[in-house]
Amino acid sequence: MRRSELPPSNIRGRLLAAAFAFLLWGGWALIANWHAGQHHALIAGLLQGSASAIITLLMAICATALFARLPGPIMRIALPPLLIVSISFSGLWLAHTANATPSLWTTILPPSCMAFAYCLYLTLSLARDAGARSPEQQPND
Repeated sequence: MRRSELPPSNIRGRLLAAAFAFLLWGGWALIANWHAGQHHALIAGLLQGSASAIITLLMAICATALFARLPGPIMRIALPPLLIVSISFSGLWLAHTANATPSLWTTILPPSCMAFAYCLYLTLSLARDAGARSPEQQPND
């Protein structure tokens, strides 16, 4: 099944997860930056919420694609989370630095840690599923 042929429930699930990420991490950034004033907090919250929603939409697709292309079980499990979170963390750092977010590290570290944990969970699930399928796919001797 191609991405363009995703069932409606899968699309709804991804959009719901993105909306949840927007609210959770945008709200977190709002609270983390509230001490600097409502304007700074609101901008940081909208920036972090929007970025988190986009990252959430792309993360599973990227993790699955990287997992399929990498050799060996350790590389397939460890590299996708490291690469994805490194790129998303760098993007968040650049965006919040350009915005002069007052509590930069408090704003971006918690969502980045959760993104790493989620990506690692995804790749471990993919490895488990690949291991469960591999005996069936091997030819009989």
